Amino acid sequence: MKTCIVVPHFDHLEQFQRYLPKLTASGLPLIVVDDASPNAVVDSLAALLAGSKVDITLVRHKQNQGKGGAVTTGLRAARDAGFSHALQIDADGQHDTVDIPCFLSVAQSHLNTIVCGEPVFDGSQSKLRYYGRYLTLSLSWLESLSLQIRDAMCGFRLYPLVPTIAIIDRMRLGRRMTFDPELLVRATWAGVPLRYIPVKVVYPEGGRSHFHYFRDNVEISWMHTRLLVGMVLRLPILIGRKIVGGSVSR
Repeated sequence: MKTCIVVPHFDHLEQFQRYLPKLTASGLPLIVVDDASPNAVVDSLAALLAGSKVDITLVRHKQNQGKGGAVTTGLRAARDAGFSHALQIDADGQHDTVDIPCFLSVAQSHLNTIVCGEPVFDGSQSKLRYYGRYLTLSLSWLESLSLQIRDAMCGFRLYPLVPTIAIIDRMRLGRRMTFDPELLVRATWAGVPLRYIPVKVVYPEGGRSHFHYFRDNVEISWMHTRLLVGMVLRLPILIGRKIVGGSVSR
């Protein structure tokens, strides 16, 4: 097992500057994918990363592709660099890096499993975020015909690269905010196991969301429509898997 950290980044320099020492304390190599931030931000980001004692690779998108696009680029870069696993973590500092060893420990014992963070929120989560997450989770249960998904939105996950990139290559996953939930539903369809560990999540003070209310909600609605249709088409396989208790991959 050879693991790196993949960080999708878009114009979060101030938060990431405070967060980087905690990431590098893990000792894991980093692949930071900048999703077409302004030039001045990228220049400052490159200077910040150049001063690190940990091996860090900076990849830059010329055009913004969204969080999912940045994560996909990072996962491919990790595979091409010879890593077997990649820990996805957001750049805005909402996830507690103290949980990283737990991810590594679980993955070491379950090499082909996606290890997901199950958020434990403090009081900083808004009601809108809460109900939005629960709606997505409920739809994910329906789309996968399973309760295996315990959280669909958390961007703190450790991916085994071979099966994960196989799913990405085979399907046209959403490139923005739909990436995280869609990947888990398609992973359950493909018979890739999921494991969850509790992780502390705090929305940083002064943090900025890149969620676009109209565009991203339209994309999320379209994602759920596609997944529900896909579930119906796979219904015999999904039901058969439950009956035999086996793992039937698509």
